[in-house]
Amino acid sequence: MWSLLAPPSFVTAVGVCAIMTSCASLPSVAGEPITDIDQIVGKWAGTITPGHNSVREPFYLTIMPDGRLVAGWGIDTSWGTVTLRNGQATFAMKPPIAQGSIRLYVDSGKRTLVMDAVLPSFLAQVTPEH
Repeated sequence: MWSLLAPPSFVTAVGVCAIMTSCASLPSVAGEPITDIDQIVGKWAGTITPGHNSVREPFYLTIMPDGRLVAGWGIDTSWGTVTLRNGQATFAMKPPIAQGSIRLYVDSGKRTLVMDAVLPSFLAQVTPEH
């Protein structure tokens, strides 16, 4: 039966190579290292998904050169700080009290920030405002 088809080891090798090649072009899940606040300073806009209900709301974020931030969505406005350490960025803001990570992705020169809060749970994705 195998005489008409490619040997199983060849099929497996081709499949593994195809998966590795396609995965190599994907951006790192961790994003780009953020080693200088200037990489993320500015006004950003996008969406936030608060909680676990999958409802998206407009989200606006301003990060200042001194690391302060202001975030607004719905009727909420929060103030806080961004901290850089070992190439990673974290944030803390209130009210409501929120903290989590900030990841920077760069694709063909286009920057995107992803804020992933652990308490309370939310996910925000923003790009620079024009």
